[in-house]
Amino acid sequence: MENKGYVFTPLAFLLFIPVIILAVSFSGIVNEVNALSAIVVGGDVTSTAANNIVEDLQQETADDGRNAAFQATVTVINSYNLHNNPYFGTSPGTDSRSFIESNTLTLINQNITTTCRVIEQQTGRNIIMNGYTIDPNGTSSYPIFTSSNMNISQSDPYGFNITLTSIPVTIQQTSTTNNQSFVFNTPPLNVYVSIVGLEDPYIWVNTFAHNSSLIYPYPDYTSSNSIIGGSNSSIYHMGDHVSAGKLDYLNTALVGATCSTTGAMSYYFPDVHGLTFFDRLENRTNNTSAGPNSAKMSTFVLWNPNYQNMPGYTASYLDHEYFAGINGTPITTNHTGVVTNVTDPIGNVFYLSNTYKGILGLLSNYNY
Repeated sequence: MENKGYVFTPLAFLLFIPVIILAVSFSGIVNEVNALSAIVVGGDVTSTAANNIVEDLQQETADDGRNAAFQATVTVINSYNLHNNPYFGTSPGTDSRSFIESNTLTLINQNITTTCRVIEQQTGRNIIMNGYTIDPNGTSSYPIFTSSNMNISQSDPYGFNITLTSIPVTIQQTSTTNNQSFVFNTPPLNVYVSIVGLEDPYIWVNTFAHNSSLIYPYPDYTSSNSIIGGSNSSIYHMGDHVSAGKLDYLNTALVGATCSTTGAMSYYFPDVHGLTFFDRLENRTNNTSAGPNSAKMSTFVLWNPNYQNMPGYTASYLDHEYFAGINGTPITTNHTGVVTNVTDPIGNVFYLSNTYKGILGLLSNYNY
């Protein structure tokens, strides 16, 4: 029995051949599927990395632009407190726009370099941005964006736009089984940076550090584009709703964004005769404003902080008029012959020049 064996007839052997071929073929299919899966998964990770870079760049531009704007206001305030020569210059390279651009570029390059390093460490990819190969183990940032890639512009009073040009990006995957390279250009970015809530150094310095003012928009302003055949009174509404010694909407503008520590801080309203955010950082006047008109704004100065420097003046509450020492006249209300002066939030007589009464659509007297 021990010597017994099995003998396959030629026919039986032929029956086994398809099984062997199927086994070998199936093994090849599994290897190809695994390789294809690696390519698909690798491509998905690479495209996700690219998407993360673009999204982060857009968010960083907004955040870093606001941070730079904040640093500009702090620089003016601190420079006044320490050196009494606080403002930025008005020529390219020394002006506030150059400062904000430079600081924004520094922050963007630092943060986007960090983002790329994190992506490289998490995915094993190599990233090249605008010709700079990001070292995943490095610590310094790369000058990925320069001033030639950035432009700052303003079209409304409460913020500015930062545009970034497109730059080339390469994301590489290198492994023993798969080498991929995904090349694309970042889309051109146009990011709005809000300055709402930032302190206005123009008010702080020109009131000799007596008044603090935060930039918040006057909520009852109606764009002139929304009005057909209207007047300034229907744009600013400050003369609406009259009572004894009070114009309700004017009072709203005066009280503004009330702060528990500093009290009332008047709202800011669009004014083509006013000053832009950059003008305020450079202490320009409404005659030397760099514009544009659509980005100009004004506010009111409360508490008559400079009264010692203006003996005998009843200065207009309008900010740049107040600092120029322009006299204002009262606004009165009249009810059945009882004439009352309109006052500010603490009961002082409110003064405004005839010029700005016209600009804001206000009358010198209201009968009600």
